[in-house]
Amino acid sequence: MRAPKRVLVVGGVNFDVIAQADRLPAEHEKLRGRQCRVLPGGAASNTAVGLVRQGCSVRLVSAVGDDTAGTMCLEVLNSAGVETSLVQVQAGALTSMAVVVSSGGGKRMLTFAGADRGLAFDAVTEEDVRAADHVHVVGEPTPALGRVVEIAHRAGRTLSIEWNGRDMSPLAQGASLNFMNADEAARLPQADEASGAAGTAGRVAELISGDVIVTLGAEGAVWATAAGELFHEPTMPVEPLDRTGGGDAFDAGVIAGWLNGEPPTACMRRGLDAALHVITKLGAHP
Repeated sequence: MRAPKRVLVVGGVNFDVIAQADRLPAEHEKLRGRQCRVLPGGAASNTAVGLVRQGCSVRLVSAVGDDTAGTMCLEVLNSAGVETSLVQVQAGALTSMAVVVSSGGGKRMLTFAGADRGLAFDAVTEEDVRAADHVHVVGEPTPALGRVVEIAHRAGRTLSIEWNGRDMSPLAQGASLNFMNADEAARLPQADEASGAAGTAGRVAELISGDVIVTLGAEGAVWATAAGELFHEPTMPVEPLDRTGGGDAFDAGVIAGWLNGEPPTACMRRGLDAALHVITKLGAHP
């Protein structure tokens, strides 16, 4: 039996408040929602849990505050099998939060910055990176995150980047896998409006010399390789309950499949199936 692939995930942990409602309330209106949950979230946290579910050994680099929310986040991550020794608990800081209003097919989100995850990124050592087979990063293209990317390249570790609505090209040169959704791809400076998400994926893949995977909602996902190949994988139409964390679960499935040597279509199938599991319930964690 093969040893599980070791993945170092670098990014944010949030404490999420997810409320399900058909619309936002008007000013001074008290609107009754359908469901509400409070639970750990954040793209890196969600992906870390998803990778454990995919059979990987996962270590998370992030930061939380020394508050109740931070304690709950760490407890849930640990119980899910994520190794959290590189998650800093910062004295006097609050844990980052997100308030999500989910209508099933869509969501609106307010985020609130808390503990300084950049300090946790700065504390990552080359030994930490060399202890992993693969590094996955989520966040803004800051010097602190760029430093982790540089260490990964220097250590000869494969790298994946979740673009998460940002232009991550300053850090993405040579990254093996780059993730975004179709809406995010359309907002990039490199967007190719005439040929849509597939064309944008191909253009970005050529520019950064790395593969680009774009989720298309009900149409599945496309994968553009740096060599100019394009793959499409459809998905099963479902009525989503909450889209929060669906993209993170997709990333985890694709990364796990890719680390096991599976072809692009099989990797996307893993990711799409994982996303379907998440978006048909409220919140990304169980």
